Amino acid sequence: MIAVLLLALTAQAETGVDVGQGALGGQTAFSTLPTTTASPTSAPWWTTFGDPALEQLIGKALSHNPDLAARVALEEQSRMNAASAWSGVLPSLSLDSSVSGSPTDALGFSFGGFSGPSSVDVLVGMETLQDIDGDGIPDTAFGPIYETFDVPVEDTADVTWNGSTLLNARWNLDVFGNQVATITASRHATRAAEGDTAATALTVATTVAGAWYDLVLTRARLTLVEEQVQANEQMLELVQLRYEAGSASGLDVLQQRQQLAATQALLPAASHGIRRTTYRLAVLLGEQPAALADRLTAGDTLPELAAAPDPGTPSDLLRDRPDVAAALARVDASVSTTKGTRRDALPALGVSANAGWQYFSQGEWDSTDIWGVGANASIPLFNGGRVYTQTRAAQAAERAAIEQARRAVLSAVHEVEDTLLFEQQAHAERAAAVARATAAHQAYEDARDRYVRGLIDLTTVLNTQTAWQTAALSDLQSQRTVLTARIQLHDALGGQWASHLATGEQP
Repeated sequence: MIAVLLLALTAQAETGVDVGQGALGGQTAFSTLPTTTASPTSAPWWTTFGDPALEQLIGKALSHNPDLAARVALEEQSRMNAASAWSGVLPSLSLDSSVSGSPTDALGFSFGGFSGPSSVDVLVGMETLQDIDGDGIPDTAFGPIYETFDVPVEDTADVTWNGSTLLNARWNLDVFGNQVATITASRHATRAAEGDTAATALTVATTVAGAWYDLVLTRARLTLVEEQVQANEQMLELVQLRYEAGSASGLDVLQQRQQLAATQALLPAASHGIRRTTYRLAVLLGEQPAALADRLTAGDTLPELAAAPDPGTPSDLLRDRPDVAAALARVDASVSTTKGTRRDALPALGVSANAGWQYFSQGEWDSTDIWGVGANASIPLFNGGRVYTQTRAAQAAERAAIEQARRAVLSAVHEVEDTLLFEQQAHAERAAAVARATAAHQAYEDARDRYVRGLIDLTTVLNTQTAWQTAALSDLQSQRTVLTARIQLHDALGGQWASHLATGEQP
């Protein structure tokens, strides 16, 4: 199955098939635990723990965690970018208006002349002319008599205005599919963003669960230490009674006091560990640490788990692991980007049309209707190697995406196999820890009874008491380790519940 997937990823650049959405065969089942139940990946995994407090905390974290909120915002950004990519194949329509003015005098006489008075010669009569040239013959009998008058001319506008208002339509014809490749790449990028959001949600859920059970473990450890302190105090009273009766030495009293002090020294770490763990949980919930610590309380009993989930097959990871789905979507996006970059070397075609008015004013406004249609073609001849270098860069990005997807798939399979082995180991260690704690407690009870009857010395009792207290703490830790293994298994398997966040639904 893995070999088939890796071959499909390698052939992605040539075929252009969406690996992230394809069906792959050759499935091989994971190794499984001895007892399994139906796979819970279609529903939130934490519901199988039977812990209402955990369900409430994870629900709050999925709504208020800052990291998840940031991922949701980035997903929305990617979705809007994908929607914006459609503008490249759709017509555009705009209403464009412009107006400009300039001094009328700067336009020349043909656009309005000049202002001010004008001189006009007017005929007022006739007169007899004399011999002007001195030849003794009058040049003419009569001549006109003119008088000059100043005639006012109507002033023109000081500023001349002209402009236009046009409704422009443009349509870039995506004949060779450049924009379609961009749209496809953005669609796959959105799928990758959705996978990132789901992966973050999965991480938040498992981290909250881990922090919560760390808090429960800390409280359980505090309760156990307090019980051990009480047991040591009772044993000290018994030793003192025997000392007063002359059946025990002063050294026995001192040794038991030392044992009590050593146990009491565990109390501060357990007590302060509760608040520190609560602070860590508050950050995951998006709350003020101190405020949550004042009101959040946890029990001191770790839950017993149901049977392990069915891990399914490696091909299920393509559906259930959001990080794998995101990696495959990035491969699809890089292939589409490479296609679009190659097509940038092809001609670009477009059509346009406009209609509107053109207007002019030199004191009074006048306008005329105008319209036009046109087509354009741009054939790239030389662009300094831009298309070549960008295509090579896109191909390199595509190869990187393929390798990252291969790594994501291999890591996912490894994580599932590893967590299955970890859970098997945790259950085996848990069984051994229970047996050890049970035997240690029985040995301590028997040693104490024998000491009361005077059959053994105090040193044997102290040794069995220390062994019991250590085994009891180890038993608690082994129970927490089983929970850790189960949480990590669910994290490795992923879950379809996380995809609900992409549509704004609650899982």
